[in-house]
Amino acid sequence: MIDVLIRGASVIDGSGAPPFVADVGITGERIAFVGRDQGARAPQEIDAAGLLLTPGLIDPHSHSDWSILGNRDALSTVHQGVTTEIVGNCGVTYAPIAEGDEETARRALAAFGYEGEVRWHSFAELLSVVHGGGTAQNLAWFVGHTGLRRAAERERGDLVSTMERHLQEALEAGALGFSSGLEYGAGRNAETAELEALARVAGRHGAMYASHIRNRDAALSQAVEEFFRVVHAGGLRAQLSHLNVRHRTGAAEGAWAEAVARLERERRSGIDVLADMTPYPDGIGLAAGLLPEWLLSDGEQAAADALRRPEVRERVRADSDRYWRFVHSGQWDRVRLAVSPATPEWEGLTFPEIAAANGTDEWDAYFDVIAASGADLGAVQFMGALFAPDHVAEAVGHDLFLLGVDGFTSRRDGILGARTPHPLFFHGYQHFLGHHALRTGTLTLENAVHKMTAAVAAHFGLRDRGRVVEGAFADLVLWDQRLLRETDTFVMPERYATAARHVWVNGTPVVTNGARTMHRPGNRLERVDVT
Repeated sequence: MIDVLIRGASVIDGSGAPPFVADVGITGERIAFVGRDQGARAPQEIDAAGLLLTPGLIDPHSHSDWSILGNRDALSTVHQGVTTEIVGNCGVTYAPIAEGDEETARRALAAFGYEGEVRWHSFAELLSVVHGGGTAQNLAWFVGHTGLRRAAERERGDLVSTMERHLQEALEAGALGFSSGLEYGAGRNAETAELEALARVAGRHGAMYASHIRNRDAALSQAVEEFFRVVHAGGLRAQLSHLNVRHRTGAAEGAWAEAVARLERERRSGIDVLADMTPYPDGIGLAAGLLPEWLLSDGEQAAADALRRPEVRERVRADSDRYWRFVHSGQWDRVRLAVSPATPEWEGLTFPEIAAANGTDEWDAYFDVIAASGADLGAVQFMGALFAPDHVAEAVGHDLFLLGVDGFTSRRDGILGARTPHPLFFHGYQHFLGHHALRTGTLTLENAVHKMTAAVAAHFGLRDRGRVVEGAFADLVLWDQRLLRETDTFVMPERYATAARHVWVNGTPVVTNGARTMHRPGNRLERVDVT
């Protein structure tokens, strides 16, 4: 019995092969057949002549775990054909949480629309809360090193062994592996040896490692070397997160090409490692990343309070050459305030604009934002003009780069609607397809689809995902290719993306005729052995 029959679509099946015309049948959660069967009938039949059918898009680098509790219907992403997201990246997950840190986590999540309390502590408990309430899209999870380290620090036992125990528990709960973010927060303090110890735990489970590496500027080569030391320590499959260099921040000539060459050599040696790239020259960042460790050592509230004092501000000005290093050289015009719970009236403005409005310079404008944030300091986010467009295109087109948006699912109303005023969140996935594939030819459409579907599923071990083939899960998108090509993805849309006319997750429609159905058929996807 066929439940849904899609007739006469132009199919790009995710393999990288050219499109072909076929009928596709869905039965329950699975694709029942792919071919031409004029005699088939179904309760729901869709005339797809002239439309493009692809697998549901899979984001290899998402932060939707920050916002999913405030946006279970994943409005900005499912409207773009996203059916699965790999979350828990860059080391930042809100589990495990030690006793006493519940309010810090609650306040951070409230900035992304969550209105509940934080009553979980373990990673397994967080997964139960998220998936117990349903999600529109499938989610596959990393556990964050920052979460592991902060929980271990609060428990005051042996740091590394406590982190290992928490990682073991997360892996047993179904985590893909662990991620790190080594430019900010607790990740800054991590020694390579502790990451190697965690890698050995992950390796015993056949798990993965994903890393926002320690430096993508003047010390890129050293950061890449550290990444592979960790990978080799556990014999891990790995993802080198957003392997790029920020424009005009001190990276040596040819440093990125050398890093990519190292990636290629490791692949040839047998290491299952890939990288990913974001769609725009712009990207999100944590405001706390600019702050020195001596200021943050006593916690967010203490750091915010300290920045009310002029002598502390002067000291921080002189000790700011980290993370977005172009700020240290005065390029504040490249930075917008994206999320600031204490000063929402400044969100969306550049720091020169905030400074002009308040009669200060840019550094004092930044310090004013941080001082006002108090215990919410960790929730303050930037949107920055980070990369040169030709650098983005070069990475997007490279064979070893998957295509990740590095954002989070958003919506047009409520807190999230007020705090994500950039096309990244509403057009990012379509930008890969419409801009990079259809308009500029950075890569072919079938290659772009492959790098957003089957290639991701294979690398992360997501069984029966990412292909339009018989027996696969029916994560599917039916596109209006004209809208995909003609939509201006550089501007904020007035409504949700419209090119994905129909979207199915596990055989259930989440978008029909361009309208959200509000079904929540998403599953939690666990790690499988891909060897």
